[in-house]
Amino acid sequence: MPAKNAGTTEPMPPFPESWGGRRYHSISQAYQQRFGQKVHKLALSVSQSCPNRSSEIGVCVFCDEWGSAGIYVRPELSVAAQIAAYKAGMKERFRTQGFLAYFQPYTNSFTRTQDLERQLRAALEDSEVLGLIIGTRPDCLNKSLFPLLAELAQETYVCVELGVQSFEDPALDFLNRGHDAAQSTEAILRLKEVPGLEVGVHLIFGLPHEGDQEILFAAHETNRLGVNNVKLHNLHVLKNTPLETLYRQGDFTPLELEEYARRVVLFLEHANPTLAVGRLAAKASREEELVAPAWTAQKMLPINRIEGMLKAQNTWQSRLWTGEAPWT
Repeated sequence: MPAKNAGTTEPMPPFPESWGGRRYHSISQAYQQRFGQKVHKLALSVSQSCPNRSSEIGVCVFCDEWGSAGIYVRPELSVAAQIAAYKAGMKERFRTQGFLAYFQPYTNSFTRTQDLERQLRAALEDSEVLGLIIGTRPDCLNKSLFPLLAELAQETYVCVELGVQSFEDPALDFLNRGHDAAQSTEAILRLKEVPGLEVGVHLIFGLPHEGDQEILFAAHETNRLGVNNVKLHNLHVLKNTPLETLYRQGDFTPLELEEYARRVVLFLEHANPTLAVGRLAAKASREEELVAPAWTAQKMLPINRIEGMLKAQNTWQSRLWTGEAPWT
């Protein structure tokens, strides 16, 4: 039973007050605690490709021509110009003075380390940029990258986001990722050895033959490996992707919202309480490209359904967490 406030009869909430009233540990609250203020991400585009696109493997089954980029990215601009353009709108909308430079589309470490360093340090030249987020893949971490990450992590906040997508090899084969689960595990552990560096992972739910055991295993591995934050995505169909072909042929059926929400709740219940949740569901950046499911076009609909399900079931992140410690 939840503990009670001293001297009152009101029960304490079953989840930390630092979660801001949510039943999960959101990344916004994690940033608030770390930086002492609200911060927003500036999605920057500097990479134009990935290992799959540059080989015979071909694109991931779900990936569009934009490489998962947001609709507002301007790769033709310099890093400084992108930051200046995005900051102006965010300041007006959110009244914020703190930003994280998020190198998002494609695979940002799929380049020479010295070129990546130049782009990262260009972002840090802006006094309002409080840190870096680098999106990449588990199989694209060159040895020369680690000394750079170690140096940067001592200077500022740095998080490496890995497109893990699944810890199951059959799922990775279906997604045509070109790497296996063992490479994801090795990449996470190597990154966790860098002092001060945070590690985020992206996970996709709604894969063929996926059941509760796969969801529980994803939570277990995320806990065991000491991942700092996670973004959850529902597998959705975009135009001109291999997944669209499978969908048209009847070989893939996306999850309905209710079932997707149930799987997210199951994951959260078994996730450790320190894991910061950066995203609960995917939203198609370009709605005109969305084929299915239709609910993916709405940002708040899945969030509200997941939060509503957590409340209706009186459950929360880590309620069923076994307390296993991550590898050290």
